[in-house]
Amino acid sequence: MFKSRSHITRALVLSAAMVFGATAGSAAEIKFAFEMFEGDNPEYNAAKAFKDYVENKSNGELTVRLFPGNQMGSVRDTTEMVQAGTLEMTLPSDGAFAGFYQPIQVWSLPYLFRSAPVAWEVMNGEFGEWMLNDIEEKTDIKALAFSQNGFRSFVNNIRPIKTPDDMKGLKIRTMESPVYMEMVKALGANPTPIAGSEAVMALQQGVVDGLENPPPVLYAGGAADVAKHLTLNEHVLGLHIIVANKAWFDALSPAHQAIVREGARVMATVENVEKTKGDWIYAKMIAEEKGVIVHTSTPEEKHAFKDAVYQPVRRYIAEQVGEDLLSKMEASVADAEKKVYGHVD
Repeated sequence: MFKSRSHITRALVLSAAMVFGATAGSAAEIKFAFEMFEGDNPEYNAAKAFKDYVENKSNGELTVRLFPGNQMGSVRDTTEMVQAGTLEMTLPSDGAFAGFYQPIQVWSLPYLFRSAPVAWEVMNGEFGEWMLNDIEEKTDIKALAFSQNGFRSFVNNIRPIKTPDDMKGLKIRTMESPVYMEMVKALGANPTPIAGSEAVMALQQGVVDGLENPPPVLYAGGAADVAKHLTLNEHVLGLHIIVANKAWFDALSPAHQAIVREGARVMATVENVEKTKGDWIYAKMIAEEKGVIVHTSTPEEKHAFKDAVYQPVRRYIAEQVGEDLLSKMEASVADAEKKVYGHVD
C-alpha cells in the first residue's frame, strides 16, 4: 500500500475535493473515474451499464457520475484517491494495481488462460473471490469484481511472427513492468520499456520494431496505422479491477451495498463480452482498413510460445508473490478448464 503521494497527486486530490465537493461519504452520488475515453468502447459501455443499473435499481437514490478519459488523473492517481477517500470508484488495470497489491501479478503468467471463458470462471470462482477479499484486507480498498482488459498480442514492422524464433533480435516496446520484460527476453527479443503515450511514435520512427497490446487498443491508439504485421498470439490476459473506497462502501445501507455489488458484476460481464468480441472485430478492421497482415496463432503455435516463456516468467513471479499463490492460481485454472471443456488436455 502506498503511504506517501507525489505533489502532483496531492494537488489532484485537493482539486477534486474542491471541484466535486469530494467527500466519499455521500451516498447520493458515486463518482467513477477511469482511463478510457467516452464513446463506443468496452470500458465506457461497461461503466455506462454500471451507471444505468445502479440508478435504476436504487430508484434514483444512488446516482453515478462518470469521469472517463483520465479527467481526474492517471490510473495510479485515481486509485490513490479511492484509497484516500476523495473518490468513490475507479477501474485500475493489473499493471497499475501491482504497486498497491503485488499478488495481482499472478494473473500475468503468459499463456495461463486458453480462452476468455476459462478466465471468467477463475474471476468468478473461489480464487477470484479469495483475491477480492485479500485485496481489501491488504490495501483497505474495496475490490468488487474482476473484468477482462483484453488479450495482448504482438505487432511489428519486420516480419510475420509465427514461432518463438521469429521474435529473436526484435526490439519490442513493453510497459515498465518486469513481468512483461521477462516474457520478451525469454523469446529472445529485446524489451524496451517506453511510456504508452510515446509507444506508437517509437514504432513509427523505428526506435522499436514492435509492441504488444489488445487489438482494440492497437486500432484506437494508432499502432495499427504504422505496423505491418499483427500476430494474434494472445500471450497475456489483461485484467481490470473494479474498486471502491472501503469507508464509503461500508457506510452505504445494506440494500445500496447489494446494488453496487450487483452493478459491478453487470459491468464486469459487459466488459468481458465486449473485450472478447473486440479482439476479433478489431483484428478484422486492422486487416481490412489498415492493410496490416494478420496471422492468428494456431493452438500448436501457442503451445510453442508457452514452452518458451512460461517457466522463466513463472520463476520471476514466484520470487515476487510466492510459490503457494502461483500453485493456487494454476489449480484454479485447471478446475476452470474442466468446467469449460469437460476435461483437461
